[in-house]
Amino acid sequence: MPKEKTAKHTLRLMTYNMQVGIRTRRYGDYFRQGWRHVLPPAHPTRHLEPIVGMLQNHDLVAIQEADAGSYRTRSINLLHYLAERSGYPHWHLHNHRNLAPIARHGMGILSRFPITRIDCHALPGRLPGRGVAIYRFGDGGQLTVVVTHLALSERDRRLQLSHIQNLVEGDEHVILMGDLNCETDELRRHPLFRERGFLHHPEVKPSFPSWQPDRVIDHILVTPGIRILEGGPVDFAFSDHLPISMEVELPEGISLTS
Repeated sequence: MPKEKTAKHTLRLMTYNMQVGIRTRRYGDYFRQGWRHVLPPAHPTRHLEPIVGMLQNHDLVAIQEADAGSYRTRSINLLHYLAERSGYPHWHLHNHRNLAPIARHGMGILSRFPITRIDCHALPGRLPGRGVAIYRFGDGGQLTVVVTHLALSERDRRLQLSHIQNLVEGDEHVILMGDLNCETDELRRHPLFRERGFLHHPEVKPSFPSWQPDRVIDHILVTPGIRILEGGPVDFAFSDHLPISMEVELPEGISLTS
C-alpha cells in the first residue's frame, strides 16, 4: 500500500515593528511622544489593546521594537502580554539591546506551533545592539524562520545579511521577516538573495511611515520551495510602521505540529 502523503500547510505570516506600542500618526509625534521611550504610560496595557486585536488570525508573527520588561513598560514583557491576549500558545523574545532598568529592547515571535529550536545571535555593525533570532519548526527543523531588525547604515546591513546567510546556509526552507531598513533593490543585490533565490510578494507596497507610506522597508521573504499566495501591508496605522501580512503554502511533507 503506498505511503500516504502529508498534506501541504498554509501559513498566515505577519511582521510588525510595534515601536514599543507608541502611537505615531505624523512626524511631530516623534517629538511629542518621545518621552514614551524612557518613561511608562499612565495605564500600562491600555495602549496595547488595539495591537492585540490586529495580531489575531495569524500563525506566525515576527515582532520588532518590543521590550522584555523594564521601567518604560512597568516591567511588562510586551511579547508575553501580546501572546496571552492574542491567544498564541508559543512565544519568544530576544533581548538584543539591554539598557536596564530603563529599557530592554527586544524582538521575537508569536506562534501557533511549538518551536523546535531557538538560536539568537548578535549582528556585526559599527553600533552594537542589532541581533537576529532564528526559530526552527517541525521534526528536525523542517522550517526555519528568521526574525531580525537591520541597521540604518547600508554598509552595516551588508555585513549583517552576510552573517545571516552563514547562519542559515544549511537550511532548505527559510522565511525571513522583519524591519530590514532597506528597499527591495538593495536586497536583490546581496548574495543572500541572489544565491538562495528569496522571493517576495510580486506587488510590494510601502509600509513606512504608516500615515503616508512611501518606503518598502518591512519585508517577508521566502525561499523558492515556499509558495506565496497573497499578502501586503495591513491598514493599521498605530506604530510608525504598517504591519505586513502574507499567506504562504509550505512544501509537501512539512508538519509543524508537535
